[in-house]
Amino acid sequence: MISALCGVISFPIMTRSLSVADYGTMGLIASTLALFAAVGKLGLQHAVIRFFAQVRHGNIDFTPRELNSTVSVVFLLFATLTTVAWLVMGNLVLPDMLESDTVATLFNIVAGVVFFRLLGSGAMNFLRAQQRSGVVAGTMMIARGVNLALIVALLLFGEVNLAGLFVCLLLAEIASVGHSMWRYRADFTFAWRDVSIRLGRSMLVYGAPLMLLESLGLVLRLSDRYVIEALLGVDELGQYSASYNLVAYLDVIVLAALMQAVKPMYVNLWESEGKEATRAFLSSGLRLFLVIGAPFVAVFSLTSPHLLSVLAGERYAPGTVIIPLVTLSFLVEGTMHFLAAGLFLRKETRSLMIWSAIATVVNLGLNFALVPVLGIVGAALVTILSYSVFIVGVTRAGFRHLSFRIPCRGPIAMAALSLLVYEGLAFLTFGSDLMSMVVKGALSTVMLGAALLAFDAPTRTWIFAMIGRPPRASAAE
Repeated sequence: MISALCGVISFPIMTRSLSVADYGTMGLIASTLALFAAVGKLGLQHAVIRFFAQVRHGNIDFTPRELNSTVSVVFLLFATLTTVAWLVMGNLVLPDMLESDTVATLFNIVAGVVFFRLLGSGAMNFLRAQQRSGVVAGTMMIARGVNLALIVALLLFGEVNLAGLFVCLLLAEIASVGHSMWRYRADFTFAWRDVSIRLGRSMLVYGAPLMLLESLGLVLRLSDRYVIEALLGVDELGQYSASYNLVAYLDVIVLAALMQAVKPMYVNLWESEGKEATRAFLSSGLRLFLVIGAPFVAVFSLTSPHLLSVLAGERYAPGTVIIPLVTLSFLVEGTMHFLAAGLFLRKETRSLMIWSAIATVVNLGLNFALVPVLGIVGAALVTILSYSVFIVGVTRAGFRHLSFRIPCRGPIAMAALSLLVYEGLAFLTFGSDLMSMVVKGALSTVMLGAALLAFDAPTRTWIFAMIGRPPRASAAE
């Protein structure tokens, strides 16, 4: 939550200080960084958590010294190789592909971020394995907080440009990695003789499929940046990135927090109460997610274009046309955590990888087909279509292991009401962008909130339970 708020605060500084083209270039490099970091770890971060528990409880024939030593060497090797690959791409490949003349210089600066992010992943995931969530959260806050403080200092005492922003990111990464290593130092042991090739191979066999799944998910989300830059140019990329990033902050603040809670709940329910209780939870949970999610998409889609104009200025206004589509894509993506529960419970990650690969191919093909015709709207539509293919596939695979009733009546009714409210308010203006945002947000929230309370008994019961009041029966019931 705090990390996302830091991002929201830095958002207007970057969008107002950079040209639209420079903001697009920054988004392209940031997306590439996320993909390189995911691929470069080869899933070892997941293996650290899994093998740490086995070593701690003596369920595997390796010692803590071997685990520490092996993980340290492997992450150092991965960090070095990934950084070299990053430099090759930034200096030899991308300068011939992109419009920016400074891409090589920027990639050279961000190479330091790549190296330290991968190097520090060992200590960070050892902390996660120890369930020291407070330390992990503090480390993430340091990264965001230092970055924000440096950006503000750059604004006050220097010039906000791409090189300066990436130097801020590098310094924040160093501070974050230093903190995580310092907090783990008491449990860290290392000796070259304890480096185990057998342990490293076992961890990679476990982690590599999860790396592929994570990487394909990133490609599914981020590949459109390269297509837009190649076919439309960096100005359109900047407008697209600004709107997309604003919606992504929503995902971090609201949807990601919700989804992180869902999986542990149904896993514990599966282990403690069995199949039928888990089915009931998944069915009711999916219904609640969709019934509340549809109005949320409508309210956010009504207010965000005005919020973007307030934060970033009118230069980015053309990109706001994608906000309803991108917001809807996050809602579609969120249903996967319910519909694919059977795959997670049965540890059947192969199906997730297969359908993610299929959706990625669909994404790339449709982007090249639709972006030249529909522009950035085409890219946003392709995101929804690609995730729909993914959801259909993993639902079929997951339901072989654990099926449950998919609720339709309530979600469809709220989706229709949400669309009606959106169409009724979308093209109205109430003076300034700030006033339009406030008025549209208030009207849509009141109307859709009243509809939820009046016509949807399960949601009404849940809302009143959350605030500790008994629900009243409506006249319609």
